[in-house]
Amino acid sequence: MDDILSRLNPEQRKAVKIVRGPILILAGAGSGKTRVITYRVAYLIHKVGVSPGNILAITFTNKAAEEMQTRIQKLLGGNNEVWIRTFHSTCARILRGGAERIGIKNNFTIYDEYDQISLVKECLGDLEIDTKAVSPAHVAGAINKIKENLQSSTAIENDLLRHVYNHYNNKLLEYNALDFDDLIMKVVELFKTDDDILDYYQDRFKYIMVDEYQDTNRAQYVLTKLLAEKHRNLCVVGDDDQSIYSWRGAEIRNILDFERDFPDTTVIKLQQNYRSTKRILDAASAVVKNNEYRKPKTLWCENKVGEQIQFFEADDAYTEAAFVARKVIELGLKGANLGEIAVFYRINYQSRLLEECFITYRIPYEVVGSLRFYERAEIKNVLAYLRLINNNLDAVSLRRIINIPSRKIGHETIEKMSSFSKEHGIALYDVLHDIDKVKNINSGTRRRIKEFTRMIDSLIDGREGFDIYELALRVVKESGYLASLSQEKTEREYVRRKNVEELLISIKDYVRERPSATLDNYLEEVSLRSDIDEWNESNARVNLMTLHNAKGLEFDVVFITGLEDGLIPHYKSQHDERQYEEERRLLYVGITRAREKLFMTYARQRDMFRAGPNYTEISPFLNEIPSDLISTGYDFE
Repeated sequence: MDDILSRLNPEQRKAVKIVRGPILILAGAGSGKTRVITYRVAYLIHKVGVSPGNILAITFTNKAAEEMQTRIQKLLGGNNEVWIRTFHSTCARILRGGAERIGIKNNFTIYDEYDQISLVKECLGDLEIDTKAVSPAHVAGAINKIKENLQSSTAIENDLLRHVYNHYNNKLLEYNALDFDDLIMKVVELFKTDDDILDYYQDRFKYIMVDEYQDTNRAQYVLTKLLAEKHRNLCVVGDDDQSIYSWRGAEIRNILDFERDFPDTTVIKLQQNYRSTKRILDAASAVVKNNEYRKPKTLWCENKVGEQIQFFEADDAYTEAAFVARKVIELGLKGANLGEIAVFYRINYQSRLLEECFITYRIPYEVVGSLRFYERAEIKNVLAYLRLINNNLDAVSLRRIINIPSRKIGHETIEKMSSFSKEHGIALYDVLHDIDKVKNINSGTRRRIKEFTRMIDSLIDGREGFDIYELALRVVKESGYLASLSQEKTEREYVRRKNVEELLISIKDYVRERPSATLDNYLEEVSLRSDIDEWNESNARVNLMTLHNAKGLEFDVVFITGLEDGLIPHYKSQHDERQYEEERRLLYVGITRAREKLFMTYARQRDMFRAGPNYTEISPFLNEIPSDLISTGYDFE
């Protein structure tokens, strides 16, 4: 292990070898924080003799968790019992074993954003609230913020929101379901109401590490503090200069005030960057040092000086996009790997002109963070079948697939069954078994409902005799869904069928890698996947993405487009100092994604919907970069 530690710089070694007490590791961009976390886990196990089962490492994406697990296995050899998970998957696992103590069945369904909005629509309908006047998505967002902040319903001042919130939570309980924010909120509730459970997990996780601590919200902060307060061996790793998710509930104060919560904290700064050239780092530091709300630190490196940052001022947005496309072609002709090129923008709509130019120039590209595989309708349909089989109280999934493929069971029939369910206080799935008691449903529809019910009952009864792949295969065949897609001859249906087949392949791979996994395990993992988890860095396509989606990634070549006042910084931040500073951090994140080359572009004119041409001013953040770091020469070679 000592030989392994020699690979670390002095500050990294110090962070790895401090065993007791709270530690705050301020890890600048590209400073090797993942290496520090993995080496620290290995050091605790190999040198200190800590049992792997007593270590919890929390990340923000499954991709990061998998990378850490792989690195630790390489350091120690073989599998280990360390919990390396996201906040949500950690809480889901805790709840699978203890949810019944707070009145939740262990086979609960996890509702994603789309399921949540569907349930909110149902609640608004129940309360006779017009969805044209009150946006279900807006209400869902408000509910999320309430749960992120661990508020009780009595603290909600808006009467309408309070009624919807209470009804929504009652529906979740009825359907044996939790939304994403419930996962953390319910664990906090469990810990605060059951001392034995809290004591068990505090003793289980004597050593806790939290990555990307600057991105934690109120609920995650409280959960971490509860778990760590007994043994206080809490190591948090993060960078306040990369705190860019306040709109998701992230609270930068959690990292800035860590020493207030733990006065005996050891603070370690990782400032040596291993990613970027000196010029790129100097530009990033010149921008972010202007923020007031930050811990003082300056990135440095032993890498080469590198090229100047290339700046291009375009007449309009189309010229800007064409410049990016032509530069990509030029780089490709010089041997650049297209998969190591990324184009960033502030708002999603900015990708349209870039995509059009890439198509015109026949440049392969991928929009990272667009519609994800598991969000496609056909994939969600198959997963809804599996979720219903796993938890037949899940009325949202039942409503989704009772008429997929078409069984001529219409919306009015489903509403009649829903009314019967409410009137008699029974689950919607139980109404299917009593369909003869529901009035005003014709005999043909009753027959089709009974056929559907028998099929689902058969799948539920037989699920123990099949692995997850075999069960999924039965679902798509016996439901008739795969056959219905095969009958269609359009390109769209062909793609949908191929997507379902790809899902089956992925499930087969999942079963092969995790032969003992349950349907619960699989559905939980799928529910908690993020945009970045599905990004494939080996794709030979240029990566287009928002600056927010770029965090955690790195590329040889980066283009940052739309550097205009009103975009970066966004116009909504102009009169809010903290939001304005977050916009500056967003540009800092974009700059520090680049290893070798950085291009920054600006359009003097950008068309706006209904307003026509909009003449722009250059981003004030660009004026913070020393002129000797930037070149305005952009002639094509």
